[in-house]
Amino acid sequence: MEILDAGHHYQLDSLDGDNKQNLQFVKQMGDNFPFNSSEYSGTNCQEVLRALIDRTEYLQKQKSCAETESIIGLLRAALLLFELRAAREHNQHLALYSTQVLMSDKPCKECGHIRCKLHKEPVESLWSDDLFSRIDAGDK
Repeated sequence: MEILDAGHHYQLDSLDGDNKQNLQFVKQMGDNFPFNSSEYSGTNCQEVLRALIDRTEYLQKQKSCAETESIIGLLRAALLLFELRAAREHNQHLALYSTQVLMSDKPCKECGHIRCKLHKEPVESLWSDDLFSRIDAGDK
């Protein structure tokens, strides 16, 4: 791995080939972003974690083992902590019935966080809040 812009832009080595892979995180300027003297678009840590979770779940299906199962759980925990931190920083509460929501909810197009109330993004999820309220009430 080569660091092109610390904290934001990386060139990753490839296996089975000479192609380098580019990983670029969003870089913003302003009072909340000290040390940044330029800005550009990019992804966030949550999207990279979602990709890692998907990749690791694929590997688990190829050859199941306890270590890979644990890795998936820890990646989900890291993703949850990033989303909880983002909600707290925006004075929001993030209520989740399952960590599966972290993968199934579509992130906000403006900030990249799930269940964003700041930008009024609609929640698009495979998990229905109504389903869970009915389950909690004992309905089927």
